[in-house]
Amino acid sequence: MRVVGTFHPSSSVSRSLKCRLSSDPALEHLVVAKTDRLEVFSLQPSGLKSECTTDMWGRIVGIQDVPSKTEGQSNLLVMIDHPDPRVVMMVYVVEGGVVSLVPGGSHSLADRAARQAEFVTDIQVDPTGQIAVASCYAGKLKVIKLEKGELGQAFDVSLPEINLLAFSFLYTSEEDRFTLALLHLNHMRQMQLLCRDVLLQDLELSAAHSNLLITTVLPERTFPSLDPPPLLVPIPPHSTGSEDDDEDETGPAHRGGVLVLGGRKVMFYEHATQDQQDTRKEKQRRLSKRLSSGMQSEIAKAKEKEKERESRKIKARATVKWPWSSVTAWCAVDEGCRRLLVGDTYGRLAMLAFGDDQVTLTLIPLGETSPATSLIYLSSQVLFVGSHFGDSQLLRIHPAPVGNISSDTLPIPKGITAVPPSALRSSISKGKGRADDSGDISARGGRVINTKGSFVEILHRYDNIAPILDAVLADVDGSGQVITSSGGRNSGSLRVIRTEADFQERARLEGLSGITDIWPVRPRFEDQAHTHLVVSTLRETLVFSFTGKDNLTHIEPSAAGLVTNVPTFALGNIPRRQTTVSGGRSISSYVDSPLVVQITPEGVHLVEFDTTLGSFSAVGQGWVPKKMGDASLAGKEVVAAAMSPSQFIVGLSGGRLALLNLSSGDALQLVKTRDFTDEICAISCTPFDPSKNYATSIAVSFWGSNRVSILSLDSPDSYLGPVCEVTLPALPRCVLLHNFGTGVRPKDMDFHPHLLVGLADGNVVTYAFRDGELLDRKVSSVGNAPASLSVCSVDGRTVVFASGARASVLYWDRQRVRSSPVSIKYMVKGVSLSTSAYPSCLAIATFSALLIGNVRGVDKMQIRTIPLGMDNPRKMAYHAEQQVFGVACVRASPGRIGDDEDITGSFKLLDGHSFSQLHHFQCNPDEEPSAVLALPGKGSGSTPAFCLGTVVIRPEEREPSHGRLVLFSLSSVDGSRLLSVLASQDVKGCVYALAHVAENVIAAAINTSVMLFKIRETALGDISPLALDKAAEWNHNHFVINLIWDGQYLLVGDAISSVSVLRVADDATRLESVARDYGPLWPVAIESTGNGIIGANSDCNLFSFTLQRGPQRSVLEKDGVYHIDDVVNKFIRGALSSADVSEDQAVKASHVFFTSTGRIGAILEIKDAMSLHMTALQRNMEKYIIGPGGVNHTKRRAPAAPRGHTDAEASYGFLDGDFLEGFLSYSRPEQLMEGDIEAERITLPLSTVKDLLVQMQSLH
Repeated sequence: MRVVGTFHPSSSVSRSLKCRLSSDPALEHLVVAKTDRLEVFSLQPSGLKSECTTDMWGRIVGIQDVPSKTEGQSNLLVMIDHPDPRVVMMVYVVEGGVVSLVPGGSHSLADRAARQAEFVTDIQVDPTGQIAVASCYAGKLKVIKLEKGELGQAFDVSLPEINLLAFSFLYTSEEDRFTLALLHLNHMRQMQLLCRDVLLQDLELSAAHSNLLITTVLPERTFPSLDPPPLLVPIPPHSTGSEDDDEDETGPAHRGGVLVLGGRKVMFYEHATQDQQDTRKEKQRRLSKRLSSGMQSEIAKAKEKEKERESRKIKARATVKWPWSSVTAWCAVDEGCRRLLVGDTYGRLAMLAFGDDQVTLTLIPLGETSPATSLIYLSSQVLFVGSHFGDSQLLRIHPAPVGNISSDTLPIPKGITAVPPSALRSSISKGKGRADDSGDISARGGRVINTKGSFVEILHRYDNIAPILDAVLADVDGSGQVITSSGGRNSGSLRVIRTEADFQERARLEGLSGITDIWPVRPRFEDQAHTHLVVSTLRETLVFSFTGKDNLTHIEPSAAGLVTNVPTFALGNIPRRQTTVSGGRSISSYVDSPLVVQITPEGVHLVEFDTTLGSFSAVGQGWVPKKMGDASLAGKEVVAAAMSPSQFIVGLSGGRLALLNLSSGDALQLVKTRDFTDEICAISCTPFDPSKNYATSIAVSFWGSNRVSILSLDSPDSYLGPVCEVTLPALPRCVLLHNFGTGVRPKDMDFHPHLLVGLADGNVVTYAFRDGELLDRKVSSVGNAPASLSVCSVDGRTVVFASGARASVLYWDRQRVRSSPVSIKYMVKGVSLSTSAYPSCLAIATFSALLIGNVRGVDKMQIRTIPLGMDNPRKMAYHAEQQVFGVACVRASPGRIGDDEDITGSFKLLDGHSFSQLHHFQCNPDEEPSAVLALPGKGSGSTPAFCLGTVVIRPEEREPSHGRLVLFSLSSVDGSRLLSVLASQDVKGCVYALAHVAENVIAAAINTSVMLFKIRETALGDISPLALDKAAEWNHNHFVINLIWDGQYLLVGDAISSVSVLRVADDATRLESVARDYGPLWPVAIESTGNGIIGANSDCNLFSFTLQRGPQRSVLEKDGVYHIDDVVNKFIRGALSSADVSEDQAVKASHVFFTSTGRIGAILEIKDAMSLHMTALQRNMEKYIIGPGGVNHTKRRAPAAPRGHTDAEASYGFLDGDFLEGFLSYSRPEQLMEGDIEAERITLPLSTVKDLLVQMQSLH
């Protein structure tokens, strides 16, 4: 059984909206739809503030705000896409200070008999908020009445315009008149603009075209492309307030209309006048009379007349040339839509403005952004750009250029006349209708302004890794990371993704060597600010003072006041102990003091800080074993130590452990000792209750036996008594007792005491310390250097730093200890530090330096962007031995709509650490890279490192007929690593996929075939040192786009058919079919499971097969199917991270998958013993947890087909990990465990179920 979980949620923005969701009239909200969830932000003076996030259980394709019962407040109308289209009303609710979106009703749009809409799936609400219209099927619309923010009656209406491209409600002056502007492709492949009225009483659309907008055919030259379809923008009427507005055709007033965006021109079609509407109504009446006359001649004439009218081309009231590529998004800047912001597919942003003196259009370039899927003007020149191909952005639009002032704001292609910005001022000064020819103004023509510099300032970026076309898991610096080929158009990039904390360095002190520990020191025990920092090295102790604003001064040993000629094992501020007598009883208490305890190999020393002199001075004689006069202490020295504010634990040579404390006379006194057979290695004495000055338990580790013992400090009678112990596989170099929770007593819910052990081999072992036992052993690694542990504060929470060759932060989250890597190498110790210059910081010691800074985002995912701009990465591979990436890129030079794009291909060599470009290989003209393979071996000299597959694009060909295989190795010239071509082989088709089968044997998927090529050395004197010879071919498919070698078999994915398993002959001269699935699967990505295949198809389903081997023949048995509701482009065998690995883990990570919306997920395998229980738990949860709009989880995950979810089968072989993990936060888990009947009861203990779900969480 497999479990599907999410590591990184979808980050692609499909829609966004600004509205008022609360009753506060001064508060506005930004709603962002990211594929399958809604994120709500409030607009604050400081920026956007996240309010809530809601999963919608489906892909969001439309959101609109509708007026609610409360005046000035809106609800959200959300449309969900196929295979289960529906409309859901979401209501903004605040309860107990917690904000959420809750469903307020829904309507299903599903129709199994209808054909899905080809061009537009969206929902529109009329300007009055009374009705909504949804389009998701060809030839029909769903009309929904809206009543005070609630969904009312819904009904279907037939739509004669089958190929609908765009639709929008128009602004009408008549009450209860609802008119839809419709843009469609007619039977003659002409783009026609018309409108129809929604007749609520008749529950249908008007049979005849509405008269509000005169039907017109749009010029084909203006709209040469339908990818993407044009957009319709309704424009409300504009009036100057003059009585002559209706008669003045030269003024700025107009009757409202619609803008058509997406062509080589922006076109504004105005509403018809009342006289025009009356005339057209009369003509329609006469035409209807002829059609119903019964006379064939009259009917024929009427049809001919109707055809003539529908094919007419009406001149637009105003136009302006659009100089760039297809329009993808727009938004209004003001309520009257006098100014609009428009974005194209390559991120070019411009302002479209209506003229102040005439009905003309002016286009003003503003700058370049991410390719926009949505634009929302917020306020104060701030714009939100939602994107699918790049990062979403928060921008400020300035009235004057803010960068690149010497270059054009945006390129203006030849053939478009642009005027300088001064033309705007001159036309205003000339008055109404008086512009001359220099301004290029007419009643219908518009102007393009040629501005200089960028007017756009990026205020904030929101990481978006969509669309992911390829990905690799690479262990570059000892820690695994995901690298994705992301973005597109002008925002191509590689994304390096890892869950790690970000260290922000503020100061660094170099020149130190051999650092072993550090301690910050305060003037007094209860002070908050630190004034000194003590650093211990292998040979001595250094004392530093924070002086001035940000100076760190080394104090000379003679003036330090501390013991500096030897290393220090432990040091810290302590309170002073005082004893009072009350009622004949002596009562000890602790008060604030300037005392500091230092423990060195010599013994325990007590010093006092003088705030007047700013120095330390010794107090008393301390406790030095050699000077105590005790024969049993003769020759012993301190080898390990730890301390709490009132307890000092000293490990002496020979295996003796000593407990000391401070008497009321500031004297150190020995409380108890205990001898052990092994030498003491490390000690921990940390109170589980941070408000207490004493610990109740200590941990001691030993040399030789690798034991760790927990000893009691609970009462004088049990001091140093054994509690429990454990033996470890390597030396326990460091131990730490730590409470990860905020509770202080065992009965507290948030009391989580743990023992953490840092081993010499770089592993960190954690145990839960409950009821005197060490439980739930987990192991993680921080490299191959000895691991050390330290406690500090990060982002307001107490965490543990585990450090070795790498560093990690251990913290408590979701009922377990979680690990977050930190980008610091060979860290020794981390401590909290707060000074006047560095408040709330960390002091971190490495072997050779001292760092001061902050760690941010402990539980956040860090995404590093390597921008490639116009070079869009398609495929990539990582060569581990050379530590380089090979990235295949395609570059398209953006042009104007309808112009041919100049597309070039290249293969880039990037450094594995810095991602700087080392070299690149330019493909031939019309050639694009299509597949990349990293080959094993050293990858230099005559040994190939990469194989590149290409395709030659020829527009006249229906199927590619030419391509190439190119072998590269890496060579070094003057210290630079370059790509060297070892061999090039032409092939007859596109190389869709490559796989390494054996030494010098490569498999290639070329059009319909799978081919084997052998690499051989050529004779001396040949042009290329290597050659590729075709050794075998298997041609039994339609289009082979996936090829996986699992070590034994070659797995084949056919994009039109299904999957196959091939055997490669020992001499690689023959391919044999082993097993094949003959169903219409349409796979888009596959990967091996070891004994079968896992994959995803074009209907957004996951599937899996097991290869059943028999004596006669082998078969592929389908053992899993699951609707994931996303397009998976890549599977990789492996795990996302080296998280805690429990020795009895029931769940193991097997695969990672990547989708087109930026989702990264994990496929986990669960043991058979637990899979039945988890299946039963999911079944029980499905009865109580319903998605927004009443969506049932069983139906949601059932496999989908082009016409929706199938009723023939439910999902099987896969479990929804994200859904199951909701059990951990469910308020009544016992209810889910019991089920409705006895047969549904889950017999596992509740704690076991929770532990299993926590294990699942740890793996994604």
